[in-house]
Amino acid sequence: MQYNKEGVSMIDNYGNHITWIPDFEEKKEPIYISIAHCLEEDIKTGKLEGGFKLPPQRVIANYLGINHSTVTRAYKLCEAKGLIKGVIGKGTFVHFHAGIPQNLLTDYNLNIIEMGMVLPLYEVNDIIESSLKDVYQNIDYNSILRYAPPEGHIKHRYIASKWLSRFYLDFPPEQIIITAGTQNALSVILVSLFDKGDRIIVDEYTYTGFISLSKLLGIILVPVKTNEDGIDIDELKITLKRESIKGIYLIPDCHNPTTAILSNEKRRLIAQIIENNNLLLIEDSPFSFTIQSNFKPISHYVPDNSIYIAGTSKSINPTFRISYIASPQKYVRQLNHGVNNLTWMASPLNAEIISQLLNSLKYDELIKVKVSKMKERNLLVDDILNDYHLIPNQTSLFRYLILPESISDKNIELTCLEKGVQIFSSKRFSISTHPNQNAVRLSISGPKDIKELRKGLSIIKEVIKLAEAGINPII
Repeated sequence: MQYNKEGVSMIDNYGNHITWIPDFEEKKEPIYISIAHCLEEDIKTGKLEGGFKLPPQRVIANYLGINHSTVTRAYKLCEAKGLIKGVIGKGTFVHFHAGIPQNLLTDYNLNIIEMGMVLPLYEVNDIIESSLKDVYQNIDYNSILRYAPPEGHIKHRYIASKWLSRFYLDFPPEQIIITAGTQNALSVILVSLFDKGDRIIVDEYTYTGFISLSKLLGIILVPVKTNEDGIDIDELKITLKRESIKGIYLIPDCHNPTTAILSNEKRRLIAQIIENNNLLLIEDSPFSFTIQSNFKPISHYVPDNSIYIAGTSKSINPTFRISYIASPQKYVRQLNHGVNNLTWMASPLNAEIISQLLNSLKYDELIKVKVSKMKERNLLVDDILNDYHLIPNQTSLFRYLILPESISDKNIELTCLEKGVQIFSSKRFSISTHPNQNAVRLSISGPKDIKELRKGLSIIKEVIKLAEAGINPII
């Protein structure tokens, strides 16, 4: 789309073709803020769509008769908000996820089959409920009904250390910090160890919570091409040569949203790259419990350059809001300070409940039942959507469906919602200025039972088939 305030393109005094100019009246605020506000408003209203290439800063500066640095400040402000992205040698583009709601929670009062939000399989809550009766009888109320240190009680961190050893991680209790959920853990890490303007490499499609948090803190996410087997190693090396990078954020076990699982060989290669470039790895592992093979975390290979996050919301239940940060000793003090400033402490009562569950046979029973039910659900997905390109996975809580090129994933999301099923377009997860995939993420754990899952999958299949035929099923 090319337009200006009169709806036509322009040529400036230097012969440059201008596709967009900020339309604003003089205000008391600095000009760069006015330009940024115009750009943000035009993105929100849809005048500037995802992938739109903005004019160079000097072109806008020449047209408006202002300093080049003023426009540069405006662009940087919008980039810090995640609205635009500058690509070296190519220009500045509007992000495809700009303007898309980042809150993935559905209003549960609506009569909608939830296949957008990845839920922890509420179908097995009866196991947790029965376990809680035993847990409450064994709680040491004298210790947990008090303030805890920011990092949590040593007993709870000892149990977490023992639990993490199952995943080939050797972190003593002194290097483990208890947080109020994974989003809180990510907040603590970014606030404590990164500064505004720092750059972190991510998969070109990644967890929306990390996208929105980085945007809030002004941290720049640098996308690297993602394949069906995870982040592209060659592109990773090229990006590190091209840009100044401080960190890298990865989900090696059942990547969100693509379900890609990094091989052990690839994990070792990434670990070597991290060490060679002195990067700080943030390794997020909310779905590791679904992986049936013995994969070692990347943090196992580079313990001095990695922060490992172990969440319990998906493996147990989100109600308790308990996650663990496993950190090198050199970062522990800063992270404790971050927890103290952001949340003071995670709930000692919730930490006690999760600790008892992790330290009992009930945890293994719960995981066994969850994995069994997810196998059943994934078999149904494979059966109903066998005509389409699904990334293979037998135990994941969600699946990634690559759509035919002739139809739009954003239109499929909208149409499915109109038909009573919530799914999410890949554009919600995109960091790249020009996403190379036309896909949707399907939450397999969201429907309340397998009967509702079957109904949701049948609606999705119907919508896709009609879209392929050029028919809008809503009309």
